[in-house]
Amino acid sequence: MKKFDDKTSQAVLRELRRNARISWQDLGRAVHLSGQAVAERVRQMQDAGVIDGFTLKEPRTRHFIGVKMQHTRFDEFENWLRGWENVESADKTSGDTCYQIVYATDDSSELEHFLNQLLQHGTYRLHSSIRRVK
Repeated sequence: MKKFDDKTSQAVLRELRRNARISWQDLGRAVHLSGQAVAERVRQMQDAGVIDGFTLKEPRTRHFIGVKMQHTRFDEFENWLRGWENVESADKTSGDTCYQIVYATDDSSELEHFLNQLLQHGTYRLHSSIRRVK
């Protein structure tokens, strides 16, 4: 599998971090490739998992939920998480919790429903964002 650690790939990633909506033509100019060549490079990076989609940042409140599992059915839990559209991300973690979940909503009843359902899998610690710094 290609690593994409060359200078051109790193330049593509840097430009996409700055502006994920840049046109292929402008991105190609910035990294000294044709628009078609840079589009193919990005597609290859997506196929390899180096680029995992493009993110829409909405002004919804983010809730950070650390989960300590009560069971070891991790595949079942991860599949359950995929069914919740407000789960922005979920990471298997080390430390005092097993998972870190980012749940985005301004609807407290939606959050409460999610948390009540989460209890079937384990206990949790909830932290909510009050202001995004960066």
